[in-house]
Amino acid sequence: MAKRLAIIGAGISGLAAAHAARSHNDTIEIVVLEKDSQVGGKARSLSFGDWRMEAGPTGFLDNEPILDRLIDAAGLTNQRLPANPSAAHRFLLRNGRLREAHAHPLRFAASGILGPLGLARIAAEPFIPRHPAAEEESVFDFAARRLGTQAAERLIAPMVLGVFAGDARRLSLAAAFPKLAALEQDHGSLIRGMVARRRSGKTEGGPAGPAGWLTSFKEGMQSLPLALAQQGKFEVRTNSTVQTLERRGNQWHIALAGQETLRADALILATEPWAMAEMLDTVHARIAEHLALIPCPAVSVVALGLPKASAQGVPTGFGVLIPRAEGYRALGCLWDSRLFPGRAPQQGLLMRLMYGGSVDPEIAEMDEQALIALAQHEATRLFGIEGPPMFAHAIRWPRAIPQYEIGHLERVGGIEESLHNLPGLYLAGNGLYGIAFGRSAAAGYSAGEEAALYLAD
Repeated sequence: MAKRLAIIGAGISGLAAAHAARSHNDTIEIVVLEKDSQVGGKARSLSFGDWRMEAGPTGFLDNEPILDRLIDAAGLTNQRLPANPSAAHRFLLRNGRLREAHAHPLRFAASGILGPLGLARIAAEPFIPRHPAAEEESVFDFAARRLGTQAAERLIAPMVLGVFAGDARRLSLAAAFPKLAALEQDHGSLIRGMVARRRSGKTEGGPAGPAGWLTSFKEGMQSLPLALAQQGKFEVRTNSTVQTLERRGNQWHIALAGQETLRADALILATEPWAMAEMLDTVHARIAEHLALIPCPAVSVVALGLPKASAQGVPTGFGVLIPRAEGYRALGCLWDSRLFPGRAPQQGLLMRLMYGGSVDPEIAEMDEQALIALAQHEATRLFGIEGPPMFAHAIRWPRAIPQYEIGHLERVGGIEESLHNLPGLYLAGNGLYGIAFGRSAAAGYSAGEEAALYLAD
């Protein structure tokens, strides 16, 4: 009788795990269980006539090898959609004005984002002593120590809002932005490290992440999980809610709401940390405790479709980050139809405003109409928009982006240690090793490979 691998969660991580397991072992039975009515997780692409909005991630960087494999396998190579070159233009709100965060040092200095003292403090960065690697540090404390408090408040904290919807004072540098930590440890300085990498010809990009071109698909980000699920190389069951998990001997017994109990010889959990914690509570309390300590605050996304004629104040570029001191509740705003074609009708402009996260948990209490009204008001303040939108839609995620706060790496280490006592159980998703679409896919792919080898043995 064929051995069975069960995967809980049909986001990009769970489907990448299923694809990897099938690629490495064509004799096992693979079933993917998804509680929602469709696959993709938070990679959800919604169409409203000529308007196409993303409820979750905007795109992915095109340098993740695992994504390349998955895209090729899904037959979507010709559906890739690179972002317009204007995506390189990114803005910050400072004293009520949109200011471009130029990559060129002189143009950045003239932008007004930082004052003379802030710029002078950044210039002194190569002379700041290296921090002991063993001591965990928050992203904000790291930035203030190396770049100065002004840069930490005006540059780094808004950047963290844009990536994690999180508080830079609570996120762990080593867990959330490991390349920044490595740059200091390897070179003793961020500036010296970036210069050394540029001279060596490395193409890893800036310290906060890898290089790569922002990319999506013609039909949106959900295209990849949909294509993987429709291949027929493994079974995908939607509307399948896991009620309980139980381990009996070397087998997993998965009780599904209103369905039979499914038995599996190996199990991959590729859902959110809080959901994995609930499922594992009676299986392994220590793993469940570690997972439950990873916060996943609410995030709301509001899409506004505007006539181009009334949105002349919106620059050409990626979007704008909004520091909390500027008096807005929005964390930032993305100009989707400036990034990718086909996101708005010809005479329209699609933008998305992000709300909530760990810095504004009260936003979760707002209903959709109140969120839309708030977004309209703040978009008018930001860009001088005249008249009502042509299209508006709000998506509320009650639990969204995992926060890699201080102690995250210790929690991950404890989980990994405990998993040694549960052979045949693997964890994926974006709760442990990286929140980006590509990192989630890579985590799932690795778990799928390990599960296939386990079942082969």
